[in-house]
Amino acid sequence: MTYSPDSVGMHRHTFTGRPAFTGQPRSKTPPDFMSCFALHVAECEQTGRDGSAANYLTAYRMLVKYMNGRKLLPEQFTAEWLERYERWLLARGLGTNSVVFHMRYLRAVYNKAADRGSFIASRGNPFYRRHIRQVATRKRALPRETLRRISDADLSELHPKYALARDLFMFSFYTRGMSFVDMIYLRKSDISDGVLTYKRKKTGQTLTLRIEPPLQRIIDRYNGDSPYILPVLARDDSYRAYRQQQRELNKFIRKIGAMLEISEPLTFYAARHSWATLARDCGTPLTVISAGMGHTSERTTRIYLAQLDHDVIDKANRKIINL
Repeated sequence: MTYSPDSVGMHRHTFTGRPAFTGQPRSKTPPDFMSCFALHVAECEQTGRDGSAANYLTAYRMLVKYMNGRKLLPEQFTAEWLERYERWLLARGLGTNSVVFHMRYLRAVYNKAADRGSFIASRGNPFYRRHIRQVATRKRALPRETLRRISDADLSELHPKYALARDLFMFSFYTRGMSFVDMIYLRKSDISDGVLTYKRKKTGQTLTLRIEPPLQRIIDRYNGDSPYILPVLARDDSYRAYRQQQRELNKFIRKIGAMLEISEPLTFYAARHSWATLARDCGTPLTVISAGMGHTSERTTRIYLAQLDHDVIDKANRKIINL
């Protein structure tokens, strides 16, 4: 997509190889929401929040298409305008959850701009009493027998990426559902005395877990010269490289699912949900599950971790991953 000078400031290239936002919104009055949005994307990029920047950029690009070069002024930013934009998104064939995605990022930018006083809708907050809810999607937890089949599958005659994808899937399961992005950026220096400590990219929470034997076997399998625990990233550790590897390995894990005749498409997220579901089925308290996954609000997680000894979470994990 080509950005016009009116919609974006100067161009430069970033980790994505795309034109990016460099800075300041136009100083013209009245304020323009499009400029506020561009500034927010720039701030995400400049502070290294690559995943957030990519999501905000996706939402921004869609809004640029809708506005077609026009500004979005305070008197125009109303609940009625939001409804028209939502109908336009639906008319383009977006599903409900995709529309929710765009509306959530729109609201986040507006709230940030309003807090700063840089853009305030003339007729009040257009999101007031407007509920933005996703449609619940089917969660695909796998039974123990299926997890065993994935773990034990003989992939030696296939392309090495098959085995790597399988090992990443099991690595996630053994680490209480660690996300793909957190796994591939793990460094060998994150391990000390049999304990892995890492910070979640999504929330910034620091989590620790004891390395159990099946996890150690995967780590030992890839004990090469790389500073990373898993051989996914090489010299290029940019966001673009991460996304490229994620797309490629997603294809291989789906192929493994098809080979094993798993009824639903196999995804890396299934490892995370399977861990949580098996934890629940084992009678693990919700507080332990939540703290182990780092899946609660920051405040709640602090409360949980203050109450729980890490040994409690490690013992629960040992029981859950015993296939």
